[in-house]
Amino acid sequence: MKAIYFGDPGGDVEEEGLAIKKFLGKHNINFNIIFTDIPPWEENFDILFFDWGGISIGNSMLEHFCRWIIEHAENHPGNIYVMTSLFTERAMEDAIDRIPEKPNNIYLNIRNEKTINALSVF
Repeated sequence: MKAIYFGDPGGDVEEEGLAIKKFLGKHNINFNIIFTDIPPWEENFDILFFDWGGISIGNSMLEHFCRWIIEHAENHPGNIYVMTSLFTERAMEDAIDRIPEKPNNIYLNIRNEKTINALSVF
């Protein structure tokens, strides 16, 4: 099982990823997470945690990444994609609203019980 935390370079990606790992540990969900601010498009993974925060204000990177995640999620239904910030959640929500069918493996809120349950099976 391979999990990646992909965060914007405007923050401390490792610190933010470790906070996610600590949160998950409180729910007895423990696995290794690779932390990166480089798009993991060429990586094979099972779980992608995504937080692009506010760094995309003034450009379209967040929207581009959301579209890529949606397409990847549609092509990899066994993977899980989790948004880890409110800003990213809202951007993904907007992107999903533009497509006819929402992939059922994209989770908008890491603190949601449905998300926790999905992660606990890995």
